[in-house]
Amino acid sequence: MTAKPDLDNQTWIEGLRAGRPEVAAALAHRLRAGLTRAFAGSNGPMRSDIEDFAQEATVRILERLSAFRGDSAFLTWAMAIGIRVSMTRLRRDKRVAPASRLEAIPSSSKSAASQDEHAELLAVLADAIDKDLTPRQRETLLAELDGVPQVTLAERLGVQPNALYKMTHDARKKLKAAIERAGFDANSVRRLLARA
Repeated sequence: MTAKPDLDNQTWIEGLRAGRPEVAAALAHRLRAGLTRAFAGSNGPMRSDIEDFAQEATVRILERLSAFRGDSAFLTWAMAIGIRVSMTRLRRDKRVAPASRLEAIPSSSKSAASQDEHAELLAVLADAIDKDLTPRQRETLLAELDGVPQVTLAERLGVQPNALYKMTHDARKKLKAAIERAGFDANSVRRLLARA
């Protein structure tokens, strides 16, 4: 069986639960393709790393099938796990410097699945901050996370407030695009980052 875009959640779950090797192979193929796209144009993992990440993510997904609630497409959920596995491995290998200020953002949920989604969202944000933003955009957004008012930040950087607004607006658009590429939508981001 080859993975097709029209496979539904139930087909994936039933095939994986039944231990059908062709379904697991199709999932690994989809993960490899998605991870290759996610890391395209970055200084991230090499092709051999992507293969390892896809295999590890497939194993993790098989272990966690019961955690899939059907709130999103199965492949969206699976890709979030694939990205999380990849980011964890890259950080452990010290190839991606984490944006440590994001680690202080608490999760609004106590469930393990939501905690995992929260961790994945923060990993996607940290990666996008490190790779997609200019040094000035990164400095500005991280200062805002630290609570520095925009007026103070504009003075510190020697720019007009409207130029600072444009810089942060462009940075937020880049972060939004990265979050959407990883399979998160606005509702899931609000849910995962809502203060408890």
